[in-house]
Amino acid sequence: MCGRFFIDFEDKNIQNLLYGLKANNTRFSSGDVYPSAVVPMLAQHKTPLFARWGYERFDKKGLLINARSETVTQKPTFRKDFFERRCLIPANGFYEWTEDKQKVFFQREDRLPLLLGGIYRNEKIGEASFVILTKEATPPVDAFHDRIPILVEPNDIEKWLRDISFAADTLSSPCKQALLPVAD
Repeated sequence: MCGRFFIDFEDKNIQNLLYGLKANNTRFSSGDVYPSAVVPMLAQHKTPLFARWGYERFDKKGLLINARSETVTQKPTFRKDFFERRCLIPANGFYEWTEDKQKVFFQREDRLPLLLGGIYRNEKIGEASFVILTKEATPPVDAFHDRIPILVEPNDIEKWLRDISFAADTLSSPCKQALLPVAD
């Protein structure tokens, strides 16, 4: 987890989160989002910006799309980004798969957007990339996968982005949001 998520740019709650974002001819993904897609994220400077999902691997063979919350503060690849560049990726939900390859969509029970906790960096001049932080799955996700994205509450946006103590505590805190699985 998390290998695919969904974002609906027609959703008024998503639009409110991304208020002020200017496309500037940036191509971004709407609907199902796959690694390497360019999507909006919220970063510490408050202005939403576009970023590509995935860090280039050191061997240039693929992308790192997730980072384990348990080791993010120790791994040289992620450590500085966690302490200096946290972000949130708005999504309507994310996917996991059953053993027989059926897609299951997870969303908040109240249908409000999820805020996936992540970190980012500028890998190329003017191009930000992010990874999603994950932790041990909780119900109902644990029936399908052993990892779940870090989920941040809307009223905790500023704390996640600016308060390192809050962010560090969030990595090991149980998921507060009630998630609803929906078979696809």
